[in-house]
Amino acid sequence: MGREKLSSKLKISGGFFPIPHQVSNSLKYRGLSAKAVKLLVDIGSQFNGRNNGDFTAAWKIMQPRGWKSEETLHSAKKELLTAGFIAETRKGRRPNLCSLYGITWIKINPSPKFDIKPYAFPYGAWEHSAPEIQTEKSNALTTTTVFKISA
Repeated sequence: MGREKLSSKLKISGGFFPIPHQVSNSLKYRGLSAKAVKLLVDIGSQFNGRNNGDFTAAWKIMQPRGWKSEETLHSAKKELLTAGFIAETRKGRRPNLCSLYGITWIKINPSPKFDIKPYAFPYGAWEHSAPEIQTEKSNALTTTTVFKISA
């Protein structure tokens, strides 16, 4: 009886966005910047279980979620696309058609809105491409020693 009361108090309503341990423990995931991880979670918060591929990262949607700069949002989106964690399912067009994205470790849910077919969706792309290794550029000065030989 006590456990039932406790579990009923701990229930959380709303959606659920799965990030498997295989993804979150990968080198590529750990190599993502904080802004890219935040965007991944913000995009994933749109997941309802049957709408993968129908996620947007439009400024008007992301600004209320705490994004302060369109430039930061764009660079985080580019990082996720390059690393293979998200894939574009529809290219945005003017005047009012936003780009749509899908999470690559979840099977895509087909929709007539998409520019790609389900078989063309890069499922597992985060895993297949090689991890990016970020190297820091050295600002150290190179010194040259000159020896003068006198006769």
